[in-house]
Amino acid sequence: MAPPEGWRWRLGVLLGYLLLGVLFTWPLALHLGESVIQKGDLPVDAAQGVWNLWWARSALLAGENPFVTRMLFHPATLNLLYQTLSLPNALLALPVLLLAGPVAAFNSVALLSFGLGGYWIYRLARAFTLDRFAALAAGFVFVFTPYHAQRVWSGPLELIATHWLALYALLLARALARRGPASVAGAALALVIATLASQYYGLYAAVYTVFYVILAALLAPREARWPTFLSGAGIGALWAAMLLPLVIWAGGLGAAVLEDWYARQVYHSVALVDLAAPNVRHPLWGGAAEAWLSQRHPFGPEGGAGMGLGVAILIGVALWRSRGRAWPWALLALLMLLLAMGPQLRLTAAESPVPGPFLLLDLFAPFRNSSRPAIFVAIMLIPVAVLVALGMAALRPPATERGAMGAVRWGPVLAALVVIESLVAPWPLMRLRAAPESLALNADPTPGAVLDLPPRLNDSVGLLNQICHGRPIMGGYLARIPFYPIVAASSATRGLWLAAEPLPDIVPRDPAAELASLGARFVVLDLTQLPRADQRRLREQLAVPGISRFSASDRREIYAVDPAAARPVAVLGAGWYEAEREGARRWRWMGEEAEVLLLARERSVVILSWRATAYGAPRPLRVRLGDRRLIEVGVPAAPYDRTVVLRLILPPGQTTLTLESRAENVADGRRLSLSLSEVRLTALPVSATWAATDPLDIPPTRPAISAPPCR
Repeated sequence: MAPPEGWRWRLGVLLGYLLLGVLFTWPLALHLGESVIQKGDLPVDAAQGVWNLWWARSALLAGENPFVTRMLFHPATLNLLYQTLSLPNALLALPVLLLAGPVAAFNSVALLSFGLGGYWIYRLARAFTLDRFAALAAGFVFVFTPYHAQRVWSGPLELIATHWLALYALLLARALARRGPASVAGAALALVIATLASQYYGLYAAVYTVFYVILAALLAPREARWPTFLSGAGIGALWAAMLLPLVIWAGGLGAAVLEDWYARQVYHSVALVDLAAPNVRHPLWGGAAEAWLSQRHPFGPEGGAGMGLGVAILIGVALWRSRGRAWPWALLALLMLLLAMGPQLRLTAAESPVPGPFLLLDLFAPFRNSSRPAIFVAIMLIPVAVLVALGMAALRPPATERGAMGAVRWGPVLAALVVIESLVAPWPLMRLRAAPESLALNADPTPGAVLDLPPRLNDSVGLLNQICHGRPIMGGYLARIPFYPIVAASSATRGLWLAAEPLPDIVPRDPAAELASLGARFVVLDLTQLPRADQRRLREQLAVPGISRFSASDRREIYAVDPAAARPVAVLGAGWYEAEREGARRWRWMGEEAEVLLLARERSVVILSWRATAYGAPRPLRVRLGDRRLIEVGVPAAPYDRTVVLRLILPPGQTTLTLESRAENVADGRRLSLSLSEVRLTALPVSATWAATDPLDIPPTRPAISAPPCR
């Protein structure tokens, strides 16, 4: 337990770290409302963090669930709980977010990460050293070492915000010391907040908790061991219990394990050589250090695992002079380092046959989906900071002995070394601005989505534009890109998405009808990103009745989709092989199952038909609508075929039919069951009143904000 301190001193410590954070990120403080620190030439993670704050603000003001959005990959509904939403950071900066906009709120959170993170680690170290100067050094090391600098440099707000980890570490220690219901609940709540701020931090902090609680219980007096252990178990149980309603509210975790999860983990892990690397952002030797480390471990500069010589010496002093108090923290730091090294314990980037303990975590799906073990460095910094404090305290003799100046001077010398090693070169700032045409799209009274071409899946330019036009977009930038059925196979939208030549297929293509049925209102061509050949192909596909030019400049052309052009259309979803042809005949093979997507802007009665031929021998064809089987028919083998006709009532939006049949392997490696050709969808006349009773649910256009990036 940290000793009591006056509120003036505590406030001074907090403001001191905050002021150091302002100096560390200079000249960011001069441009808080308009620019961000972001590596590279394009807005990526930092701009995504700005969008996250805008979306949280928009959802909260509208009384909506912020963990669910229909603003990205329209017309899908996406679960953001497993993305980088970082809702606690939006709530932390809510006054700034409401008054000055998302860019200023983003920078406010970044600066607060220095103030709050440093202060809470100071309080933690104060409890274990009872030395103010040593505790101040611990807080400095936690927020100013290379890991945090690299997070600021790369821009992901959820990882910049290490202060939630610091708060949890403090409350965890307090809960195991007090072992009362209130302190246990407070620690569990802090872990929930850390999890919602960053799933990586929450998940990895839970692992830290297991080791911390075991060590604390083993080191406690015999009569306190079980109460200590039960307090730790209570924190874990309450954490899970508090998260469960949020998972249900958001509709589940909403993420699948990536196929290349192991390769991703190996790449995004720490190698031992990283620990020896000096600060790669340093104004004097940063460039040389980055070049040296990149040759040995390309991911090393991004990981930020190097602590510096000063920190290493202080850890050594702690283990030498205060080993009785230091060894548990050193063990915790070592365990977190081993986990940060991922599934292989490597010296450099070269493959290693030595497995890492992270493989044990990979037995659980959430960890297999966490592709960056190096983030355990953030957790490792907690025990490292306490070790620094113990080392610094060991160099400061009691006040009665401080006449021996030879013993006193090493503390300030090493503190100065740590500060010098933590210096960074001036940060280049990126000014965030949306396309000026975005406000014109916001002013248009007709609701509907925006299709940006080319699709921006690897940067946040489209997200910045969306903040200002306020419309759902057909695409977006997310940490985990979802499956997008409308561009999975044959559709006019896919042809626009890829800027491909519109080749004949088994399904007729009608860009105007398809886009209008999807609820699209605008198609935006970014001429600065499209080659001339792609521009020509896109203009040809958009030069159809129902689509007209809305505006044009030397940078962008905007086309408006007339909602009246909508009619029911069929497109192919997942499960189809490429189209084949012989003369005028065209067909596509399917495997075990394939999807046909039926799009309608309003309630419709349609006739869907196609011709089917079985591969090799007659096969059954089953057609499902969701879990309901519509028909099952036999399909003859070539040269014969069967015409299948369905009469359906379509609700507005997307209806997915699943076709199923028995497939077999063929010589070219495919699994084939049936081929389909001449897929046709015909709308039957219906009453206009009946059709309009259930209109397409298009997310409303959000009001434009009068702050950057919109002005």
